[in-house]
Amino acid sequence: MNDGLSFSKQKDAIKTFIRKQLLSPNLNFFIGSGCSFPAVPLMGKTFKSLKKDLHDAALGNYRSEENDDIEGYLNWLHTSLNFFENSDIDYENIGEFQENYERTKKGLIESIDINYYEHKDVLNFYREFYNEIFSIRNNKDFSPVNVFTTNYDLFNELAMENANIRYTNGFRGTIQRIFDPTEFHLRLVDDVNRYKDKWSIVRRFVKLYKIHGSIDWIYDSKIGKVVQRRANEDESENVLIYPTIHKHIETQQTPYSELFREFSINLQKPNSTLVVMGYGFPDQHINQLISQALSNEDFTLIIFSSLLEDKAKEFFENHKDLLNIHFIGGRMIPAENPSDSEDGHHFRNILSYMKAGEGDD
Repeated sequence: MNDGLSFSKQKDAIKTFIRKQLLSPNLNFFIGSGCSFPAVPLMGKTFKSLKKDLHDAALGNYRSEENDDIEGYLNWLHTSLNFFENSDIDYENIGEFQENYERTKKGLIESIDINYYEHKDVLNFYREFYNEIFSIRNNKDFSPVNVFTTNYDLFNELAMENANIRYTNGFRGTIQRIFDPTEFHLRLVDDVNRYKDKWSIVRRFVKLYKIHGSIDWIYDSKIGKVVQRRANEDESENVLIYPTIHKHIETQQTPYSELFREFSINLQKPNSTLVVMGYGFPDQHINQLISQALSNEDFTLIIFSSLLEDKAKEFFENHKDLLNIHFIGGRMIPAENPSDSEDGHHFRNILSYMKAGEGDD
């Protein structure tokens, strides 16, 4: 608790704590859509803009202005269409359900299909984020950093490639990249010096788990596999955006089942740290897995968020008596210039806690 400390001392205390946690033997990050804003609009805003072009009869409870959960709506439509398809009910508005499904998914994909280099501020935040992680961890033989994200965009991938950081996203191959979860269990080594007694592991290495899918993941019906490539204009149906599971992979739930399993396994490893950023705790399945990890005394959870966000506040209130949860947010109000106040959980401020200051190692 930093109550009673000056702004500068609070920031120094948080900086010291965060940099220490970045040395965790098993370091995990969870990145939500807030980190890609404003380059990628928040999904709730996208849904509100799409509603005016959707059939009212197929909106159900999502007709309300307040109900802006676009993923929940796509899941509801998907379930409804499956029900109609497998029942004897002759529902006259089924075409409106199908049209709403196609329009909503296409609109969501289009909101993410951006020119990333036109949003240099956001791309630079991601690049700085990865560089700061490895400026601290680079000289030690730690496990790879795990990054879990619900984001469909490509900021993580582009930032790591720009920063010369190796990563795996669960796909193997070069020309035809096919999802294979065993890729997450491989480790790169540097064998430049062939006469070394022992190979050196590649330290700047990240395992990227896109647990809700990605704009460049496609179900290829010709080979029956999930592949990585950009979709054509008429391929939006096959883009792997959770929870719009393609009908051919619905029974296996691949690749989502493997990705969620990896999330659970990594949080349960001894001496693990999870840093949550840009996530408002809307997904109960994810929240439950984080809650389960909190039962381990050697697990540390750090949440950058705001108590003004109802679901984030609810999660924190349910666990605030535990010693291994740390909630960082509020307004940053510098004493020297109070007019420069801003939210403490924004990406740029998270980066300021990660960066070395005067006197830091």
